[in-house]
Amino acid sequence: MTSWLRLLRNRELTMAGLLDELLPLRANRVVRRDAERGDEPFADLHREVAAMSGFLREEAGVQPGDRVGIGRTNDPRCFRWFLAAIRAGAIAVPLNPLLRLPELQRIVSRCGVSTMVTDGPLFRSSIGRRDALPVARWIQDDAGEMLPGFVRMGPDWLRRPPAPHAVVSPRDTVAIFHTSGTDGVPKGARLSSEALLGGRAMALVTSVLVSHRAVALMALPWAHIMAISAALYGLMAGVSGCFLPRFEVAEVLRTIQRHRVTVVVGVPAMFIRLLNANPPPAALASVRLWVSASDHMPAAWRHRLVRYGALVRGPAGLRLRSIFLNAYGMVELGGIGMFGVDAPFLPGGGELCLPCPRFRVRVAGADGRPVPRGTQGECLVRGPGVGDATWDESAGAGRLVTPDGWLRTGDLAVRNRLGLVRLVGRSKDVIKCGGYTVLPLEVEDALAAHPAVARAAVVGVPHTDNGEEPVAVVECREGFDPTEEDLLDWCRQRLAVYKRPRRIGRVPAGTLPTGVTEKVLRNVLRARLAARDTPAPLTTAAPQVPRP
Repeated sequence: MTSWLRLLRNRELTMAGLLDELLPLRANRVVRRDAERGDEPFADLHREVAAMSGFLREEAGVQPGDRVGIGRTNDPRCFRWFLAAIRAGAIAVPLNPLLRLPELQRIVSRCGVSTMVTDGPLFRSSIGRRDALPVARWIQDDAGEMLPGFVRMGPDWLRRPPAPHAVVSPRDTVAIFHTSGTDGVPKGARLSSEALLGGRAMALVTSVLVSHRAVALMALPWAHIMAISAALYGLMAGVSGCFLPRFEVAEVLRTIQRHRVTVVVGVPAMFIRLLNANPPPAALASVRLWVSASDHMPAAWRHRLVRYGALVRGPAGLRLRSIFLNAYGMVELGGIGMFGVDAPFLPGGGELCLPCPRFRVRVAGADGRPVPRGTQGECLVRGPGVGDATWDESAGAGRLVTPDGWLRTGDLAVRNRLGLVRLVGRSKDVIKCGGYTVLPLEVEDALAAHPAVARAAVVGVPHTDNGEEPVAVVECREGFDPTEEDLLDWCRQRLAVYKRPRRIGRVPAGTLPTGVTEKVLRNVLRARLAARDTPAPLTTAAPQVPRP
């Protein structure tokens, strides 16, 4: 506990010096469990990142403040290069390996990336030639055939004494992350050490819930803030990790059983796919904590998920069910800003959120002032590093932080009498139907409770009389084939007339348009519906909406 207090109190802690601070506390703790390569202690991670940092400075010529792009096939080495670039005094720019060349060109040019870390297969499939990007230095991070004009770190670097980390201020920019682009072109947010480490108290919360013997499983894209945040929290909490390049249900189940995984970190779409496979309870018996972020997890699926695993097991088969941690975060927050816990002894079922330590939350009106409790408003967040974050204005993003340091999230929320916050949707997704306000999340939750529905997305499309009308598209569970009338009738029994979808399209599983974290791209779906570009026919009958 003394070591934890030192970490929490150290306001000068930086990403550049993080591993050095953790080394005396975690030297022999296993940071990665891997059936093929064997378990890896923290000391080995520290030595490799220090070697990578020295290689960047001495061999690749990276200078303080240079932008280092990390566009590599999804692998834990992405995280190591991220840490190494910052340790060297550079600014790390994680890049989604799914990006195509025109997208890479825009981001690399806007950010001023001068050094690129990649691997042979990804370079050949996505970039093709060195002059396709305005990058001065190229680093190849794989053991394949050497690409012309590239440099590669040899094993001799691991035998050199670790060079000291760069000296940076906690408020200096150390990374540029990009949003998922759900409302258009991805926007880059500059983040400081203060922002990336501002939620480190969450690591303490996690360690209390899962114990020092915890093993976490993660299959997220390393270019996303959620993966980086989870890995940083895990390092600080001393949690061992199992990392998969992609979420494949069969491999996830094998890994959980092989390593007795106690924490599973993912996004709702991943957990829904896991549940749709109907795994035997024994396969998930070791899980104590499910951590979800990036998107809304419908209550019906959440309730199914926590039936697997157990927080505590007692004699005679008695058990206290597992816990679902609903994390609320954004790129602009540098990680998690709020969390809700779905546990038998807590109210709200994970929907009611508390701010993380050192974060504050305000539910405000259009003028930025707090609204009365029970009144819907915009969720504003204030926390470490948020006031210093800047956005890439060339990508169409205005400044989202108020002069007094509150981030305007664009999320709608309501604060209850106890001060807990319930998120109800995105302001830009609200549907105005005949003078009524329709929140897509409420309609999606109703549809997700249908036994045949695996996933639902609701958007507003133009309507001549009502302004907009809610339209839904659902992915059905394997083995189910409900008719549109079945689904419409389900909604009639559960939703007010103005909230009911006027049309419900059915599409094959996995075909809703999604981003890198499998969050539905509503702007793309809205455009497809407007063009009637859906795999299933949609009826046009619409109930009469009463005027408010």
